[in-house]
Amino acid sequence: MNENRQCRRARESTDSPRLPPFVHCTVVCLLLFITCAAAQGGEERHDSAQDEVKAGTLLLQQGNFPEAKAHFERAQALHGKPTAETTAGIGLAELQMGNFEAARQMFTLELQYVTNDHARAQAHYMIGSAWFREARDNDRHKLEAAEKSFREAVKFDPRYDLAYFNLGYVMLRQNKEEDSNQAFRDFIRAAAENPESERDLPLTPKTSAPKFNVVDSAGKPLSSDSLRGRFVLLDFWATWCPPCIRALPAMRQLSHFFPGSKFLLVSVNEDDDRDVWRRFNDLQHMDWTQVGDENAALYHAFGLTPPGSNLSLPRYVLIDREGFVRQIYSGTDQLGMVVGQVVRLVRNAEAR
Repeated sequence: MNENRQCRRARESTDSPRLPPFVHCTVVCLLLFITCAAAQGGEERHDSAQDEVKAGTLLLQQGNFPEAKAHFERAQALHGKPTAETTAGIGLAELQMGNFEAARQMFTLELQYVTNDHARAQAHYMIGSAWFREARDNDRHKLEAAEKSFREAVKFDPRYDLAYFNLGYVMLRQNKEEDSNQAFRDFIRAAAENPESERDLPLTPKTSAPKFNVVDSAGKPLSSDSLRGRFVLLDFWATWCPPCIRALPAMRQLSHFFPGSKFLLVSVNEDDDRDVWRRFNDLQHMDWTQVGDENAALYHAFGLTPPGSNLSLPRYVLIDREGFVRQIYSGTDQLGMVVGQVVRLVRNAEAR
């Protein structure tokens, strides 16, 4: 549960990981989930019960799932009945302990206490997550159950980008490539519509992007000057970075979301071994602009970490048509915000 969706070079293997089967909620997501369950469930306040919920939430954040579950159960006893908040907390603890059936039972029970469609979408999303995590060896029944739950989630909330994201991975596991591609395109659309992507908007020009001249994997020159006139997202990644790999299906769809004259996605690879990078590109059919970053020169030119520090990936740098840096993003915890703000920025520019 307490996954940091950034990785540092010193801690990772150089082996190329397989595409992961599941992307789960981070700590931030879990805390928001429980908070939303309380707000949307409409239950009455009980100070002692709320103290137990706060303790359980903190323990979830710390990764102590058995104790977290116990606190949510005590909160439920103090309430004298299940609530949306306590069932969500118990369900999350069960999910992180690998008790998938118990987790599904809790989230199904939660559906009886929530009062709006977004809360219903969240509960269905978590039911789908439990099915997905249990679907070892591509168990067809469990994958189909996960798909059904994620589709229920987006039916109740069509802007639930994370549900589309995991739906895309479910379809990948079922070898339904076009359905997977569609789900990741829907992820991008939903992310742009999600109010969360409005945070800190409008993105104002910050600093000028540094000058650079590189050659992409196809042997074509690419320079800061050649990028003027269109929006650019630099995606700093490596094959040894699992969070980077998880983002690839969404990055693939984002790369084709707008005409190349308006937007360009440039994936900047930080592998030391160029052959590993090239083999990975071929295996994953990475058909958008790919650049190798020799000695992390481009990474450091943008000041993404202090000189001498380990690389921290993934990082995303959004550059506008005039060559100004608009935003720098860290990790994939908020990948929906990254792609949502990119889409909003490009569309707003088209509308003017």
